[in-house]
Amino acid sequence: MTLLFLNMGITELIIVLPLLAFMFYSLFHAATNMAIPGTHRLIWGLVILAIPLLGSIAYWVVGRKKQITNR
Repeated sequence: MTLLFLNMGITELIIVLPLLAFMFYSLFHAATNMAIPGTHRLIWGLVILAIPLLGSIAYWVVGRKKQITNR
């Protein structure tokens, strides 16, 4: 069974949706992480958009810094 508007089957959808969710969550986290300077956030956003899976993994392994908490 294929989905008409995506031309994708259920199996492809099961694989693609989690990857897209991971990419968008990484992009959101990189954009809102105040521990990273503004220029670096922009660069990480561009890296995540340019090479989605590898950029997202690289952000979580290398680029993410601990967020500042106000206590």
